[in-house]
Amino acid sequence: MPIRLFALLVMLPLLFCGCSAYSKYGRGEDCERTIKDYSKAVRWLELEKAALTMVDKEQREAYVQAADQVRRRGVTMVDFRILGQHCRPEQGTADAIMEFDYFVMPDNRLKTASDRQKWVYREEPTDDQVPGWKLISPPPSFQ
Repeated sequence: MPIRLFALLVMLPLLFCGCSAYSKYGRGEDCERTIKDYSKAVRWLELEKAALTMVDKEQREAYVQAADQVRRRGVTMVDFRILGQHCRPEQGTADAIMEFDYFVMPDNRLKTASDRQKWVYREEPTDDQVPGWKLISPPPSFQ
């Protein structure tokens, strides 16, 4: 019996450390997936959806206003590229650089908007925000 108790006491801290490391590893994958999902939402002009699910509550109102401007101007999105992303799950921060190709009718010239993004990981749920990676930088500017 003492050997089993000793083995349990030795294995218990290892189990908790392993779960913690797995949680942070999963956070990194979640970061990459959130950035891709955000890019797709902007690409398909689902900016309100992005604002509700992926934008931090502090930036949400400005983001919704920018989405309204994009809709009024008649921006048509053509493509996007993720030029780089750096997720730091252990610090709860991430950066991404993207480019969006678009045009605004009646002008049919293709334009490119660069977007530098800052992301943070919010662990605590609130009444209007679920935990996860949230965008804290302003929305892209489609001039």
